[in-house]
Amino acid sequence: MTAEEKYAILESVFKERPVAGKRVTIKMIAQEAGVSPATVSRVVNNKRNVRPELAERVREAIRKLDYHANEVARGLVRGTVDTFGVVVPDISNTFFSRICKAIQNTVMPTGAAVFLHNTDGILNRERQIIKELASKLITGIFLVAPRMPATEIRTLADELGVYPVVVDARVENCRLAAVWVDNVTAFIEASEHLISKGHKRIGFIAGPLAVANSKDRLDGYRIALRNHGIKEDTSLIYESDFTIAGGYKTAKEMFRKRNPPTAVLCSNDLMAVGVLSYLHKQGVEVPSEISVVGCDDIDVASSLSPPLTTVSQPIYELGVTAAQMMLQYTSTNEVPPNSILHAKLIIRNSTSNVQEGKSESETHPAEQLSHNVQKRDNR
Repeated sequence: MTAEEKYAILESVFKERPVAGKRVTIKMIAQEAGVSPATVSRVVNNKRNVRPELAERVREAIRKLDYHANEVARGLVRGTVDTFGVVVPDISNTFFSRICKAIQNTVMPTGAAVFLHNTDGILNRERQIIKELASKLITGIFLVAPRMPATEIRTLADELGVYPVVVDARVENCRLAAVWVDNVTAFIEASEHLISKGHKRIGFIAGPLAVANSKDRLDGYRIALRNHGIKEDTSLIYESDFTIAGGYKTAKEMFRKRNPPTAVLCSNDLMAVGVLSYLHKQGVEVPSEISVVGCDDIDVASSLSPPLTTVSQPIYELGVTAAQMMLQYTSTNEVPPNSILHAKLIIRNSTSNVQEGKSESETHPAEQLSHNVQKRDNR
């Protein structure tokens, strides 16, 4: 069977059949059979860990509700094709697109099909997409940097009968397969790099703090300040949105203040690009006046002017590990243990030392710098 034929069959699986004016769903089949939606999903996907009598009740409910057409379509591809959904907040972000590529490259040699869905970081859209995928008999769902809490993901997955794997979000004390990067340690290291160069007023641009990674990175920054006896200044901490525009807008606000930072630590590279763009427009030199650090080590990071110092995340490995966990999960029906990966600080040319023999305030006269930036900003 060719790939085109497989996808044609899958398209028929994805078309719900109206029955008595309604659309047949896993929930309807489960109610008819007197079993859970998870049991229905396991039967439809030919999983072996279902008691024969329960499996027969599910098949009878499928026949009764005229769901047989989709079951036949599924049967044509069982054994050669699983279907997985990948749900991401922003596919235009190269960080997420690289994760998606890794997942696809890992599962497709098994004959699996992958369907990509974008949420734009909207929580309710994320919930809606998961429910729609589950209703169409998807085998498993990869949730990349989800907005939903882990407990809600677990509950929803159990209710809908799908295999969930969380990617790039810390999950603890919850029966949920997940792979993430140790962001706290990574941002302690990034902050200490700036501190080692004499910086004490370090601006921090976080991503949305509803996202676990954003909170972890902020925690790492705060821990580093405490470890080095530097008092936290909340006026230096900003919440943004992981975009270039967000970084630019935040930098504009940050450097209008009377006592701006001498260094900026960003929660991702895109926001760092926005900061660099703003500083360049205002004639502020990086790194001699301001040091900038990003996170992710996206493809363009080394090609920026200056090349960006950044926390390099094992992006591709995140996707590969998640895919391997999913394949193990669907074959054994046992939740795989969580996997924690580690990042590495890549030092390039966007950070520099405070000049020897001078204090930070002498090197970076805050009021003068703020005055200059405001003056340039009004051009």
